[in-house]
Amino acid sequence: MTDDTTADDIERVERTDIGASIEARLKRGTGTRDEDNITIKGKGDSAADALEEFEMLLAKYEAAYSDRLRAIQPSQDDEGEL
Repeated sequence: MTDDTTADDIERVERTDIGASIEARLKRGTGTRDEDNITIKGKGDSAADALEEFEMLLAKYEAAYSDRLRAIQPSQDDEGEL
């Protein structure tokens, strides 16, 4: 038997863990149907880069998504549905 796999057909992936990351998990609400779970994570080559990305993502969330998520409320018709 011959092996039809050549060097051109093989893809190798090397993972290196370098840099920094910062993550925050936010939970708003107390009831099962009145909860928002948000995870914001910034990554960068250094802690300063990760913090800069995190701050940008947090500002974007606050401006664009937080009010929209709070405005979504279950109606009486939705109470029995999954």
